Amino acid sequence: MKPVPIYMKQWLDANKRIRMLPGDRWYLDFSAKMLPMIKQSPLFEGNDRIQKDAAMTLCIYFQDAIARSGGWKTFSEGYHALYHTYLPFYRLTDNYIPDEINPEDVAFVLWILKSRIAQYEPDEYTLQDPFDKDLLALSQEVYRLMDEAFEEAPINEEPSFPSWVMEPHWLEIPSTPLPEITSATRLNRDVERCLEYSGGKSLLYFATYKELYQFFVETLKWENTPVSLLPDLQNKKEFVIYANAKGMLIAHNVAAYFSEEHNPIYNAERAASEGYKLFCCPGACPFDLIKYGMNKGILPDVQLPFANGKEILQQNWDFIARYYLCEYYEGK
Repeated sequence: MKPVPIYMKQWLDANKRIRMLPGDRWYLDFSAKMLPMIKQSPLFEGNDRIQKDAAMTLCIYFQDAIARSGGWKTFSEGYHALYHTYLPFYRLTDNYIPDEINPEDVAFVLWILKSRIAQYEPDEYTLQDPFDKDLLALSQEVYRLMDEAFEEAPINEEPSFPSWVMEPHWLEIPSTPLPEITSATRLNRDVERCLEYSGGKSLLYFATYKELYQFFVETLKWENTPVSLLPDLQNKKEFVIYANAKGMLIAHNVAAYFSEEHNPIYNAERAASEGYKLFCCPGACPFDLIKYGMNKGILPDVQLPFANGKEILQQNWDFIARYYLCEYYEGK
């Protein structure tokens, strides 16, 4: 069967434009040149639509690099302003030139193509190792093809849409300080009682709702009626209460990941195998608690589920949280 080509309408749709630019035919043809190597890569095996989407997305990166504008420049500058380097994951050497094409850029574009954020259900995200051998091999092939064509690639004057890498807003959200308690902090009664109960420790741990229920009634002195005792939590377990200057925060199904001496629920094996979900699954854990855990060094075992996943997550956790959690980062 003869391969179906990439059509101009598909290229324009990928760019979110309806009007052709003078360089569009060249970039469409270049997408078609990349397509065979993408089809041969195990990274995009067997799905024609996804393969073409990958070819066009890589070509949008190339278009942006040539024009020094568009979504790639928006992302690169936003990332640099926040983290003082141009990309996550990869160690950039003096050979990296921000306004040129770079193999690390191509590898990162492949990473975003394989790393889908949750759209409808919180656990529908996908994960990709940025150092996967097939990803790195394809990035080198694509980079070489781009390098060969670099001098002849035309400049498209109209920038690509700014959010094709990620929403710029997620890199613009300021990282707020932890709500630390000081001698000048006016605490509400629940927080005061939490700290009295814990001996001044900010995090309290409860294995079951029954334990939590008793704490509400006996320590916090809440009214002993079902509606007053957070009945939505009845079928949850492994609770963490974070007593802080803003108030009392409660999270469920996360206590096993926090390594503190007074946490009887902590489980290093589970933290290593499941803890990454805090950073990828929107709503799995309040962000203030994630931030507290990372800043205090009490989430030492969380790692992404691939060979070098611990180093990647521990060094890039803030970006990964911004990328996957979106509005839940410093939000809900």
